[in-house]
Amino acid sequence: MISRFFFLFFFFPAIASAQGIAFEHITWVEALEKAQKTNKMIFLDAFTTWCGPCKMLNAQTFPDSAVGAFFNEHFINLKIDMEKGEGIQLARQYGVDVYPTLLFFQPNGIVAHRSAGFQNIAGILNLGAIAVNPDRNLRGLETRYSNGDQSRELILQLIAARSAAYDPRTGALVETYLKQESDLNTPENKQMILQNSSDPFSLAFTFLVNNKTAFLPDVTEDQIATYIDQIFENYLQARPVVELDEVKRLYAACYPDHEPLLASSFPMVHYLERGDYLRYVQAALDHYTRFPSTDTDELNESAALFAENATDQAALKQALSWAQQSVQLKETSHNQYTLALLLAKTGKKNEAKTAAKRSIELAKTEGVDFTQQQAFLSELEKKP
Repeated sequence: MISRFFFLFFFFPAIASAQGIAFEHITWVEALEKAQKTNKMIFLDAFTTWCGPCKMLNAQTFPDSAVGAFFNEHFINLKIDMEKGEGIQLARQYGVDVYPTLLFFQPNGIVAHRSAGFQNIAGILNLGAIAVNPDRNLRGLETRYSNGDQSRELILQLIAARSAAYDPRTGALVETYLKQESDLNTPENKQMILQNSSDPFSLAFTFLVNNKTAFLPDVTEDQIATYIDQIFENYLQARPVVELDEVKRLYAACYPDHEPLLASSFPMVHYLERGDYLRYVQAALDHYTRFPSTDTDELNESAALFAENATDQAALKQALSWAQQSVQLKETSHNQYTLALLLAKTGKKNEAKTAAKRSIELAKTEGVDFTQQQAFLSELEKKP
């Protein structure tokens, strides 16, 4: 008969190992003290309760027996919520703003390596192996680089490590690397550019914009166009106040083939969004002088904005010409109403009545509301 003691002694270790990473329920200070006493590194899973990839790590990766065997042997393992208790200060101290962030500390508390995002079983085993290797971990690579090692191999390793850690310095290092390369059109360099071209004024982004076809068929033209649009929007969203000259430079970087037109139209949007109608009127006059429009909707929209906001007779007469052109291109109840408004504002009352009546007729045909036009016509007919 096998004794209970025999069963527990020989089988319990295997059961424990199969449970994956054994996270310790101790404080950060206690973990540091233990690390110094045992000369063991610390693995910290910096998580939040709402983080989806954090939950995937818990469900799919941390419970694996091979992962547990490696991490339990090499690390003191901690899980700390970065939005509660000591986690709040740790997040500030170690710049944790992406979740999950996986941090590896030397026994003295210095960060040796870090990575952000979900890792599968193979990925986290590789991550752990890199973390314990001072020649491969982030701290080791940074030390070699700062000590003057500018070799291509090291820079590529450091780019990969910084990128995995979501380190904002990655872009600058990619610039350094690309400037040393004689051919940016290699598969390796094109992949590097696709992954590290978020700065619209960087060499990587410039190459992408000017050599779109070189990236086909790895990515489609639509994907490249969408990516460029996103970089443009991200740049503006990150800077609530942007000088017009900087916007023109941004357009030139993102849309070099259309920069003059786009840069000319931006001030109109800029002033309109801010409710600065006086400057909007002038910007629109300047833009359409340089780039006359043949789009009926664009012409009507601009003319309608002038009818609502412009007071200068010269500006109103220019808007009147846009409304007339819009009607000639494609007559609708909307542009006929805009025409009626501008005719009235420029002293052409009878013509304004005719345009208002025509707008009402078209609205009936189109099946749209014409309350505004009717009210406007009634007001005109009251006036002597």
